[in-house]
Amino acid sequence: MRILDKYIIKNLGSGYLFILLVFVGLYFIIDIFSNLSDMLESKPPLGMIFQYYLYSLPLIILRVSPFSLLISTLYTFGELNKNNEIISIRSAGLSILRIAAPVIFFAFFISIITFFIQEKILIYSQKEVEDIKLRFIKKDGLAEAEERNLAFASGNMIFFVEKFIPKAQTMEHVIIFIEDKNRNIAQKIICKNITYEYGFWIGREVITYNLDKEGNIIDTPLNIGVKRIGLKEKPEELIFKKSIFSQFYSLSNLQEEISRLKKVKAKNLLANLTIDYYQKIAEPFSHFFLVIGVLPLALEIKKRKVSLASLGVGLGFGFVYYTFSSFSIALGKSGVILPFFSAWLAPFFFLAVGVSGIILIK
Repeated sequence: MRILDKYIIKNLGSGYLFILLVFVGLYFIIDIFSNLSDMLESKPPLGMIFQYYLYSLPLIILRVSPFSLLISTLYTFGELNKNNEIISIRSAGLSILRIAAPVIFFAFFISIITFFIQEKILIYSQKEVEDIKLRFIKKDGLAEAEERNLAFASGNMIFFVEKFIPKAQTMEHVIIFIEDKNRNIAQKIICKNITYEYGFWIGREVITYNLDKEGNIIDTPLNIGVKRIGLKEKPEELIFKKSIFSQFYSLSNLQEEISRLKKVKAKNLLANLTIDYYQKIAEPFSHFFLVIGVLPLALEIKKRKVSLASLGVGLGFGFVYYTFSSFSIALGKSGVILPFFSAWLAPFFFLAVGVSGIILIK
């Protein structure tokens, strides 16, 4: 590694860590004030509050890290330009791409790290966060508003719930698909409602259907007045499950759920989950795509107040990126564009813009 590469990475890395710490601190302050009334009412132990924010750290880092790297990149090149170092470096015969290479490498490296955090740490940490929140901070979690069109998996069962009422601990109009040992759909169960009673889920007005490998009914449907449903999760765990079904599942879990949905031919849910799958791949690498996209701007910043310019341009550029990404995701979930394309439209667009800008810089 050349001295120039070390110099750029050192400035970029130190700026990134500083801005990351600032954003994490701001996030903590905002979250504390937003939960202050609940904390004063429930009076959780200080140890639980510390654990709550410790376990919240992975999610916070994933949310603010792209902006931290984006602003740090703008600031690093802004300082180089302000001191005419870019001109000196180019006079030595180095191209724009060669100057930007350590920044691109660093962005890719951070993307790999955040991908690891997302896949190996986030699910565990968020379960702990939700558990502490329900037990010590928001004890009235079951008083949440009803949830409609809930879909989730538990063991060898796939649930499609028309309405989930946490306060009543009841699911209404439920369809359950049960898999056999070979992961084929062997049974379909329809319940008018399922209620959590004395530690068990009890279904009422239950109809069961036996299915062949193609999903066709093979026997006479069996009407059962009351049936115990082998769902292990408690109502408060379903509140968490509804929020993590795609957002906090690992890629392997999502692949498993996608294969299950293909079997039951749930096209809309399948399309949405496919988008979530590719979005989970793209999000950690937003560091890489954002840095590539902003490089032409970063190399042109020559203002004296580099810090303010970097902050403004960084936040603005990041806002445009995530707005574009949200718009393309919405188009995908509404069926206007293909699921795969909707998740990668914004990253590829900003990658193309960045590469074109670098080529056009003289």
